[in-house]
Amino acid sequence: MARFLSVKLAPLLLILITGFTIFSSSASAASVQITTFTDTTKESTTTVPKNYHHFYSSKDTVKVTFKVDQWIKTKNIKKVNVILEKDTGLWWSTKATKSVTSTTPLTFSVNAGKGDYRLVVYDEGEPTGYDKAPLYYAKSTKYNVNVIGLD
Repeated sequence: MARFLSVKLAPLLLILITGFTIFSSSASAASVQITTFTDTTKESTTTVPKNYHHFYSSKDTVKVTFKVDQWIKTKNIKKVNVILEKDTGLWWSTKATKSVTSTTPLTFSVNAGKGDYRLVVYDEGEPTGYDKAPLYYAKSTKYNVNVIGLD
């Protein structure tokens, strides 16, 4: 009986292992949605505040799509700066720096490997020319970001 059972289980076990191998290789898709978010830059007349958005990528390449939804408050310069940085374990290393001056989506990719990333977003500072507060014109911009991981 034990020999009969082992003969019947061997092909079944082989089929299960083959099926699991095929399923697991197809499960590692070519692209993975990492995060999507909407935020607004902070107004300030004394500094140029920055927004920090942290995420982890299990893929080697990160594709970022950044879009300005609305210029809420601005003076003369409509410009948002976007910096993609990767954690090296000791500090943040800049991988890409982009500037957005319209509401057209901006897409860029960086092949920096798996790991922790952060996106730094801030309005371009526009000095008032005064030596006391307000040092900058208050600015605020609403934006949305989509991050995808690629093989």
